[in-house]
Amino acid sequence: MEINKYRIMNLNTKGQKLLHHILINPKAKVWRHALLIVAIASVSFNQTYIVFQHGIPVLRDKLYLIALFAALSYLVVVYYNIYVLIPKYLIKKKYTLYGIGVAISVILLLCGQNLIEDITRSYLGEAGMNYLSPVSLINNISSFTTISLCLVGGSITVLLKYWMLENQHVSRLEKMHIQSEVEQLKEQVNPQLLFNILDKTGRLANTEPEESSRMLFKLSQLLRYQLYDCSRSTVLLDAEIRFLGNYLSLEQIYSRQFEYRISSEGEVRRVFIPPLLFIPFVQWCVMQIYKGNQQGVLHLDFKADKKQVEFVCEHDRETIPGEGDLSRIKQRLAFLYKTDYSLALAENSIHLTLKQPES
Repeated sequence: MEINKYRIMNLNTKGQKLLHHILINPKAKVWRHALLIVAIASVSFNQTYIVFQHGIPVLRDKLYLIALFAALSYLVVVYYNIYVLIPKYLIKKKYTLYGIGVAISVILLLCGQNLIEDITRSYLGEAGMNYLSPVSLINNISSFTTISLCLVGGSITVLLKYWMLENQHVSRLEKMHIQSEVEQLKEQVNPQLLFNILDKTGRLANTEPEESSRMLFKLSQLLRYQLYDCSRSTVLLDAEIRFLGNYLSLEQIYSRQFEYRISSEGEVRRVFIPPLLFIPFVQWCVMQIYKGNQQGVLHLDFKADKKQVEFVCEHDRETIPGEGDLSRIKQRLAFLYKTDYSLALAENSIHLTLKQPES
């Protein structure tokens, strides 16, 4: 079952890449137009042959010229639809004007083809064409059906191309936005703490070298995670937990104003998450403890399995994040998880649940 699911996903990915290559890749532009021209030329020649097959002995090579005029008339309407009507009206949702433009184009096409047919019949010495005769009606219906299929096919193709380009543009913007959020989060990991720790390690270097070395080691781990590990789109949950431990350890060493405990259970060493998801919540809780001007307690709890990741941050300050608090991380969660997450903010705790994508 899993193998079949993987094969289907793989085929979908290959199909999307092929469709993207055919519709969007500039290298395939010549082939796209060549395919369109060949298809319309084939239909035009076939239609011309059926209408004038009785006059082939007289027309001879002129039959190809008539077919060429028919093909050109189709191509003019199709390309006018693709490069003028669709961008100017259909894409901008001006459906009435688009419909009027298409109707006028089709009427002019049918009039032009009937004129060519009248001239040809006159050359063959035949009587003028009766436009209400069954033959004429069938011919006009055939022309109308052909051009309608060309216009509908062209419109669908162009709209699909526009949709793919727009989707690609939105995805690129979302990715840039998320990367920007991560970079901002990196800068948010209390730069003041960095200066305070460096200042304190400098003062402890002579009196307590072991403590100074321990602080520098934790600081190096913190910075390495921010600078290198966070450049990836996902990290192990276990690595994120260690990062939070180093951050809280440095905060505690500097301030001595709170105690903390981190607990985890489940598959924290197998589950991957986007980096720096939890640090904004932890920093907010630490700031609330600092505002209390008394000893505080902080507890972080992680539970993970194949289906979801649960994060609970509990503190002993009776405060709830305001409307503007944690706005950036809320936006980032919405970008990354859409509706596959839940966030509960209470007086003494923050509870975040992330649904894992199906593997």
